[in-house]
Amino acid sequence: MIKLLGIGVWVCLVTLGSGYAVANLAGASASEAPKAPDYFEGLDYKKTDSIAVPVIAENAIQGYVMARFVYTIDGETASKLAVPPEPIILDQAFKTVYSVSDFDFQHPERYDLSALMASLRDGVNAKYGRKVVEEVMVDQFDFLPKNQIGGEAFKTH
Repeated sequence: MIKLLGIGVWVCLVTLGSGYAVANLAGASASEAPKAPDYFEGLDYKKTDSIAVPVIAENAIQGYVMARFVYTIDGETASKLAVPPEPIILDQAFKTVYSVSDFDFQHPERYDLSALMASLRDGVNAKYGRKVVEEVMVDQFDFLPKNQIGGEAFKTH
């Protein structure tokens, strides 16, 4: 009877010891190599609505810039914001494009988009007082001369 009781205690101790050893080894291997966060991890890509900005020169509308942007924002940050960054981006884009005075109508493709994107990102982050928008990218940016716009409302008589 004593032998049987001793074997039972020995089996319990071996089982507890092996369970403890396995738990320590599994926990150590999982915590040894923390994964470095990826740039795109946790970022959401959001697309703005399109805007049409009139380009005025020589006291007349010369055409319109049609633009749409994509911005990246941290998902947790976006869920905590009372005001989403989209209206601020569109407001900043409208003001920036509208205020351009040296627009080349013969070569509209030479617009400095990298400066515009940096201005939009910095303007939005300045309004929030912290880094909210990681990056702003162009989804659409077209110049439509006034004489190429269709529709009765845009024709001059």
